[in-house]
Amino acid sequence: MTSIANYNASMLTRINEAIFRRTHRYWPFLEPNALAINAARMNHLASLHLPIEGKSVLEVGAGIGLLTGFFEERGCKVLSTDARPDLLAEIKRRHPARKVATLDLEQPDGIGALGKFDVAFCYGTLYHLAAPELALEALGSVSDMILLETSLSSGDVDAAPTVEESAAANQAYSNRGSRPTRVWVLGRLRKYWGYGYISITQPSHPDFPIDWTVPAARPNQRAIFVGSTMALANPLLTSDIPDRHRPA
Repeated sequence: MTSIANYNASMLTRINEAIFRRTHRYWPFLEPNALAINAARMNHLASLHLPIEGKSVLEVGAGIGLLTGFFEERGCKVLSTDARPDLLAEIKRRHPARKVATLDLEQPDGIGALGKFDVAFCYGTLYHLAAPELALEALGSVSDMILLETSLSSGDVDAAPTVEESAAANQAYSNRGSRPTRVWVLGRLRKYWGYGYISITQPSHPDFPIDWTVPAARPNQRAIFVGSTMALANPLLTSDIPDRHRPA
């Protein structure tokens, strides 16, 4: 009887999940792996002990605002932006007091009107852009620091190849993204902020490889970067590209 009850409970869970997938428009942000990678990202960011308390933050590619609370808990003043107005409306529905603005990083000409910020927060967004350099140049013009997480291509070449993406709400607004190399990312951080760093540690999630000398085990391989207009003396950041990371 116990095995039958367990089977029925498992089947009901799968049915409920399938219904939720079909009926909830924001499922891509709320499915278990998306929540797991967000938890790993933000736990890792906290472990870097960067000087962000009380700073002004421009959050780009905010989605439905699941990561904003990290900065609010640290007394930051956050402007959350996204290219999709429906996602910004969902943020306001969930958090009426939050400040939001529409920003399409593929066409960022008007970014200066948003003001100047201490920090640009760009996690899970850069690789959804077909023109990532244009976006980084724009973000560099309005911020003193960027916190950046992105999916990457392997290799030591300076390149950001474009890829086709789906029309899902958490994918590229233009249906075309890119997968830059670590060399490319660090080079652009130095170009637009002056200093570029990569985290020595990696978030605790399989999308973040520890050893870059072996073939990628998953479709997405990611890393954490920091750009700054001032040199950062942080033992968890390096300006070199490591072959191997440490777990966070």
